Amino acid sequence: MSIITKEKVFSVEGRDIFIFKIQNSSGAYIEILNYGAYLVSVVVPDNHMQFGNIVLNYKNIDNYYSDKLYLGSAIIGRVANRIAEARFNLNENEYFLDRNDGNNCLHGGGAGLNKKILDYSLSEGCIIFTGVSSAGESGFPGEMFFSVRVSFSDKNELTFEYKASSDITCPVNFTNHAYFNLSRDHTSILNYKLKVNASEYLEMNNEFLPTGKILQMKNTSYDFTGYKKIWKMMAEKNESIKGYNTYFICRDYQVGRLKNLASVIDENSGRRIDVFSTMPGMLLYTGDYLTGEHLPFSGICLEAQHYPDFVNHANFPQSIAGPQHEFHEIIKFEFHNYQEYAKYLSC
Repeated sequence: MSIITKEKVFSVEGRDIFIFKIQNSSGAYIEILNYGAYLVSVVVPDNHMQFGNIVLNYKNIDNYYSDKLYLGSAIIGRVANRIAEARFNLNENEYFLDRNDGNNCLHGGGAGLNKKILDYSLSEGCIIFTGVSSAGESGFPGEMFFSVRVSFSDKNELTFEYKASSDITCPVNFTNHAYFNLSRDHTSILNYKLKVNASEYLEMNNEFLPTGKILQMKNTSYDFTGYKKIWKMMAEKNESIKGYNTYFICRDYQVGRLKNLASVIDENSGRRIDVFSTMPGMLLYTGDYLTGEHLPFSGICLEAQHYPDFVNHANFPQSIAGPQHEFHEIIKFEFHNYQEYAKYLSC
């Protein structure tokens, strides 16, 4: 049974911000804030049973309040990723959003959920964060109520269960923006081996917006259908971005069914992450634009989410919440250090 503790770390707008610790029976634990649900640490063992933190964080906890990198927020939204030209049409109404990424809206705009002070409750070894996004925030329609249930099991499974509803129909797309680094000394992630359980990905333009084309992964620099070193695949690319900011489409997606989207391994530490979700795909980001305390390519994001910019592409599956339809999705990370996976490491 997990044990939950909390400690006040700072105050914002007259409200206390706590860091919550969920520790399991093995001694592994995670730490998360009730400000933006920022994931501050995930402390799990390597193959020598040495515990270490595998997510990038800020040395000064106050820096989460001014964060611009979404460094670990577990509730990115209302709509994760980019919306082209910061506008969309829904039910014959046109909506204009915050332009916080050039001409586009990124991760919910200036009033994204990562900027929310969240209410919380504790229940059976988990934390339930709740909040409200007022009608018109960042230009989005409807008053939206949302929650994320956070748990960390004795098997080192970190689960986020998201729910959202709105008084009028509105687009919703949540994700988790943790930057993982599995090595013992937080060196580059480029030597990691990655496998993605997909056969297709979205073509992106130079602004990292989907063109609408769905491409085949096979025999391309995006072909992670088996474990491959990230830097070796990057060397085959001929694009403006060195790494990846790419949405992969789950090959066996079924609504509401949890499935494995991807796995990443660090050979030196023996650590492995398996990513599961009920959502239809995953945005892979190799941290090309990390700055400040963290160097480029020092963290990898495995962001389960709905299709980027789905509101502007009729051929993409839509994710719309409203009075009669609740948004309900799950993201689960499993952390391992099993030796039996050594057979995959010789490729």
